[in-house]
Amino acid sequence: MNLKTGLRNTWSWVRQVSGDAAYENYLLATQRRMAQGVVSGAGGSARPLSRAEFYLDSVRRRYSTVSRCC
Repeated sequence: MNLKTGLRNTWSWVRQVSGDAAYENYLLATQRRMAQGVVSGAGGSARPLSRAEFYLDSVRRRYSTVSRCC
């Protein structure tokens, strides 16, 4: 493995761990489900969420439930 490939793999790993690649992961999963004929998404629509809609949905899901540390 050369330096460029190592850096690319490290950057990809950092994006996955930090959550920065969440939207891209969502789009890939949505494309797979659509290819399999499974319709899902907000309101059952076949259209993938936009980046802004995805962000707002993730914030809504994160803060809509009770979360306790103890």
